[in-house]
Amino acid sequence: MAIKKKGYRQISNDMLAQITGGEASEEIAYTKGKQAYALGNSPVSRIDAVEDASAKAKKYRANIDFRLAGGNYLEWLPGGRHPEGGGIFRVRYTFSRQPLITDTNTGSVARTITEAFSKELEQLYEQLDAAYHAAFLDTAAGDALDLTVSVLGVRRKPPQPSSGIVTFGRNSDPEKVNVSGEVHLYDGSQEFELNKGLVREIESIEGTSGGAEVSFKKDADFILSGRRVRWLPNAKKPEPRTVVRVNYVASQEITITRGTKARIFTTSDEASLRQSQSGKWEVDIPVTCAVPGRWGNVLAGTIAIMPKPVMGVEYVINKADYTNGVEAESDDELRERARHSLEFAAKATNASLQSALSSVEGVSSLLIDDMPDGVPGIVRAIVDGGSSEEILRKIDETRAAGIKVEFSRPKTVYIDASMTIVLQDEATAVQVSKQVESKIRAYISSLGIADDVLFARVVEAALSVGGVWDLSDMKIIAYREGAENIVSERGNIEVGVEERASPKIINIAFRMRGKHE
Repeated sequence: MAIKKKGYRQISNDMLAQITGGEASEEIAYTKGKQAYALGNSPVSRIDAVEDASAKAKKYRANIDFRLAGGNYLEWLPGGRHPEGGGIFRVRYTFSRQPLITDTNTGSVARTITEAFSKELEQLYEQLDAAYHAAFLDTAAGDALDLTVSVLGVRRKPPQPSSGIVTFGRNSDPEKVNVSGEVHLYDGSQEFELNKGLVREIESIEGTSGGAEVSFKKDADFILSGRRVRWLPNAKKPEPRTVVRVNYVASQEITITRGTKARIFTTSDEASLRQSQSGKWEVDIPVTCAVPGRWGNVLAGTIAIMPKPVMGVEYVINKADYTNGVEAESDDELRERARHSLEFAAKATNASLQSALSSVEGVSSLLIDDMPDGVPGIVRAIVDGGSSEEILRKIDETRAAGIKVEFSRPKTVYIDASMTIVLQDEATAVQVSKQVESKIRAYISSLGIADDVLFARVVEAALSVGGVWDLSDMKIIAYREGAENIVSERGNIEVGVEERASPKIINIAFRMRGKHE
């Protein structure tokens, strides 16, 4: 039977009633077919009220539905209304006893001691209630839910940081570095490598040939390929085991080391700037957000600041959106996955495939499309987030023999929204505008693969912010690569099976509410 939690006031009143005699209230579980129920105090002089303990609080009639019997029994009468089987009913009654304590006024000894004890007992009831509900999948939360689902071998998916590629670069050439007399030993090889990586030009190469000191000529005796000097066939070469001295000009090496910070992102590799075909000196390096979760999901062009600029680097920029940051799995998501966890053991079904893929860390949304083109034996798994290698491994472990599972990523449908919000007189425009933008972004980001962007839900998100009186001039625009933009002023934005909506630009204008609005 579930623990019946009591509040402070109920505990205090019941205790005073027990001490002094008088009114008492009890909750009793109704058993179908059982007519008489003993009350906790005696002798009972009268039953004041009987009602359901549920939210409906249906009341029962004395001497029609029930009666007092045997001094301290409530008896349900045949032909009357009775509680439903397994339901709880509440009895409020008066009992008589010669009291030893009569002063229960505020400030009396009896009430002061009783209320102090009742406060402590209320906290104990809270702890017992929390411990009780922590044992069940539907009611456990937080760490208690983690422990509950662990018996099924299910683990909460942690937050995943966003990641992507960022470009470091400079518009002008790096500084020149003059290298004089760099020594190399000629061993008869057709080429040798210079010490500096970014060689601009060779001024001279000197060495010994035919027993005399000579200067070798570029394009006649050798050519420069990158940082390698290549001797030409049938041309003059140094004598074997002799020293060659090279004078050349190189560009300063500008290296982005591992751990370099750009805004709140950190590089996970090391590389040096190289000249591109456009003449700019750039390098693309993978970065990871230092803060896990959706907070690191940013639009293209957002990363433009280095907390500690690298010597020689003039700019940093991300040329693509980062949308793969995922929050920690919520309690509701974890419960739902735990309910389906045993389906994975069965395998060879769409439900088991969905359960297996949803367990991959970083997966934020997925859609299983059976026979996408009407062809039997083909299943399409569209997954957003997570490691591709881990997803493919789960597919191989779960799919049925003879079934081909096509794995793909959803295409992004970028969503812009613009509106004018009408503010209450006391509302702060800047603060309310930021909250409205945050609510709209949160709604669109919560949509899964193939979920349409509902116009009414965007309006609801904006109106849910305190201080917003009304909306006007609302417009939603959807952008798809290689397709015309879709503009909606009232209707929903439809999202395809292989697509997922992502918020981009939220423009919010505002005006104050008029006197007659």
